Amino acid sequence: MVGEVMQPTEQEIINLIEHGEDISLEFKSDRKCLPDKDLVAAVVALANTEGGIILLGVEDNGEITGVHLNHQDARRISNPGDIGKTC
Repeated sequence: MVGEVMQPTEQEIINLIEHGEDISLEFKSDRKCLPDKDLVAAVVALANTEGGIILLGVEDNGEITGVHLNHQDARRISNPGDIGKTC
């Protein structure tokens, strides 16, 4: 379903990370607060294919580094009017 929000378990997330990135799984570092335009570009790239999953706060090597304080409130990054205001 388009726009469906995934509610995975911790183990499911670990399994995804262990699998590694592919055409439908993208890791995005947020150590230095990923600019909104880069996050939107990743979403658009997946939307232009078969869809997929973005794990924000995961490095390319699979290390979980967490989400920047500015992105911890998902409502701020899901409101189109706030795009570009978080970082």
